[in-house]
Amino acid sequence: MPCPTDGLKFRAMPRVLRSALMCVLALAATATWGGGQDAPQISHRWASWFSSHDVQTDTKAEAAAPYQVNLAPTFYTAPVALASVRSLTPDTARTQGFLGSATWLKGMFSTEMEVAANQEESDTLVSGLPAQAGPHPSARMMRFGFTGSSGPLRYGMTYRDAGQAFYNAPDQALREMWGEWKQGAIGLRTAIGRQWNNLGGDPTRSRVEQTYQRIGLSWNTPAWPNLSLTYQQNMLRSALDPIGVAPQRSGSHTIEAALGYTGVSWTARLASSYGFSADLIRPGAKSRVQTETLTASFRPLTTLTIAPTLGYRVERQDWSGVRTDQPSASLTLHYRQSRWLLISAMGNYSSMRSSDHLVDLENIGGKGMLAWELEPVRDWTPLLSLEAGYNLQVNRLLPSTQTEDLSGLLRLVLARL
Repeated sequence: MPCPTDGLKFRAMPRVLRSALMCVLALAATATWGGGQDAPQISHRWASWFSSHDVQTDTKAEAAAPYQVNLAPTFYTAPVALASVRSLTPDTARTQGFLGSATWLKGMFSTEMEVAANQEESDTLVSGLPAQAGPHPSARMMRFGFTGSSGPLRYGMTYRDAGQAFYNAPDQALREMWGEWKQGAIGLRTAIGRQWNNLGGDPTRSRVEQTYQRIGLSWNTPAWPNLSLTYQQNMLRSALDPIGVAPQRSGSHTIEAALGYTGVSWTARLASSYGFSADLIRPGAKSRVQTETLTASFRPLTTLTIAPTLGYRVERQDWSGVRTDQPSASLTLHYRQSRWLLISAMGNYSSMRSSDHLVDLENIGGKGMLAWELEPVRDWTPLLSLEAGYNLQVNRLLPSTQTEDLSGLLRLVLARL
């Protein structure tokens, strides 16, 4: 595996964040470095191919000390989501970087900073941008977080910037401050933030900015169902609108109540939300949205996980009286026969119908995968996977636009031990 710092260039970092990273690196001279441990099932080398985890790190908890610093490499591989071989993500869609974390006053304050960039193993066009020597600024990501605690109170802030060509959550910026209080079974959490896209200021695209405020109250105690009530306010507007592109300005308010329970080998959650939104450019253009969602996860065997999801969304437009119904359902299955064999399958159904009979759509899809990690060959560990995907989109008002796609893929991946 290449050195985690290969291909990373920091010249384009903001000066303040670059200085902060250098401080973390300087403190590392007296810090303890994190170690790793082997996964009990399929190895970490291949785990990123079949998961949607944002970042994989290799760290280990350390004993309490006045301050401590950890440095660890980070890795991310775009998860396999086969729908069609025509839209297949290249195998080189991987990132690597460094995560530096520090704690002070025996954990009362902690900070972490991560810098990452796309690996340079291909000349493939990524998001319309050609690869070049050294990572382009649009292929980099920087994240900074701060957390403080005092008794039942915790608070913090998050900063993240990812370029347009970065493989993990690209072309997004986030600034957030949050706080939470917990006493016994009762918890209260609040957050305010702002996020936007088009970080490079592309004049051919609008920049969509969103500000939000969120507050939630929860009750959670062992052996009992957990309850939560959340309110969120969002404001959305567009900027840098090109000529011919209509500006956007809207606001929404949403309240959600949820009931969940965790058993020995299963979990379930029922959530119901109600909200209304308004178009601030067109007075009177308001709509109300109600959503019901049921999610569950069952583990009848230690190697088998079954996760069904049911959803129903109803939108009513006050200005036109039109009602739109969107039912959905999905079922996911994961079976790990051993650390060498993984079987995964997923099916989904969704539809959208409006009361004015102008919209009548259906979508049926599924995908499956069978993967083997083979015996090492000299300095290489091979992975062989057989993948298939199916997708059917039906427009009952325009049958000629119906599309159906069936894809199959045999993938062989090699990695150094």
